[in-house]
Amino acid sequence: MADEATRRAVSQIPLLKTQAGPRDRTLWPQRLKEEYQALIQFVEQNKAADNDWFRLESNADGTRWTGTCWFIHELLRYEFRLEFDIPWSQLHIKCT
Repeated sequence: MADEATRRAVSQIPLLKTQAGPRDRTLWPQRLKEEYQALIQFVEQNKAADNDWFRLESNADGTRWTGTCWFIHELLRYEFRLEFDIPWSQLHIKCT
């Protein structure tokens, strides 16, 4: 179970309402806009809490994401590159 601080942080991130994947050319731009709004809100929350730990960006059509994440342990900074794709074969992303 998530603690109260986690629940409060998650409740401040906008919900994704559009159920669409990259193959759904009419609804995908709206879904991508929702993804960006949620991501921006999450980053702003993290910065306000002095908890900045990642950078993330996507290509123009929102199907390839790249970035870095990091953490500091015993005064050493560990940084990792990340990249992931949203498959074109996925027709819908289910949100509940």
